[in-house]
Amino acid sequence: MLPFRIVVGCCLAGFAAAQSVQHHVVPASAAAVDADSFGWLAGASTPLRQQHLVGPQHLTALVGRALTALEFRRTAAAEAYQGGLMNLTVTLAHAPHGPLEASATFAANLGAGGVLVFQGDVALPPSPATAAGAGVAVGWTASNVVRVQFSTPFVYQGGPVCVDVVGAPVAGQAADWWMADAVSDPVVGATTDLGGGCGAYGGAAKRWSSVSAHTLLPGAHASFEAIGPAWSLGICAFGARAPQPIPLALLGFQSPASCSLMLASVDAMMVAPFVPDANPALQHLGGHAAVALRVPNDPAVFGATLTTQWLEWTQQATSNAIEWSVANAAPTLGMALLEGHPQEASGQLTVHLAHVLRFESQ
Repeated sequence: MLPFRIVVGCCLAGFAAAQSVQHHVVPASAAAVDADSFGWLAGASTPLRQQHLVGPQHLTALVGRALTALEFRRTAAAEAYQGGLMNLTVTLAHAPHGPLEASATFAANLGAGGVLVFQGDVALPPSPATAAGAGVAVGWTASNVVRVQFSTPFVYQGGPVCVDVVGAPVAGQAADWWMADAVSDPVVGATTDLGGGCGAYGGAAKRWSSVSAHTLLPGAHASFEAIGPAWSLGICAFGARAPQPIPLALLGFQSPASCSLMLASVDAMMVAPFVPDANPALQHLGGHAAVALRVPNDPAVFGATLTTQWLEWTQQATSNAIEWSVANAAPTLGMALLEGHPQEASGQLTVHLAHVLRFESQ
């Protein structure tokens, strides 16, 4: 029979091991080296809300453990960061869906079981320059890391997690430039500019509309944007590509001869105003209109192709038309990032780009 003190010692050693602090980096490939992108942190320089959705494939080692801190590491760059101070509110939740089913509405990603794990000021440390480029070794040291020590632990039970961060700079201590490490997915959609634009915007080529190829992904919100007269109305039309340009004047519009419809059919339309910049010095540039189209995470949409063209109502002018295709595969990043103003209910969703995160757990 073992002496009592040996039995007690073994039990205490086992308990200590069970309670040992561990660190877990998402994605694991960035644990010791810089990933291939970078991004702002909420509150570093401006009020911002960021939701980080993390798929369960990244978190299996944390099941049943209490998450006690979250860290962001600076990106590798040949520039020193001066540091700053920001006020953060951090909430963690078992998300009701994975990253490729994420909503552009903040509340929908948190669900009903969010836990407020931190509220208070967090320092952005002064950080010396590093070697630049993806793959450079960057340690999780105090001068490289923004650390959020939770006041309330969050016990992870499995499944996707939503990390909700609402931040604002502390007055007079905003960081002019403090970029955190981020990772991107190489999957991308395709776009072809078909021309057909006219009117007062878009330069000589009249290219005043655009489509982000990085948003043409299963699970993403495809983003379509245009520039036009401030507070005018824009109509974004979707359909099949026309075999040849159709002069808009032929359809009864009072339009310049250079305006051409590039759609053989109009299958859907979305309307958006051209909103001018809040900065008066930039309002002479016109207004910005944007619409988004949810792309389901479904093999049925892989490679699907449509053409988009805008009509600006006051000029009765057509934008350049863009034929676009959804990527042929879903992104495998297993993460999503939703960003927006803290007072807004929704934001801009990306499923191809996310911050590198390090969780501390016990």
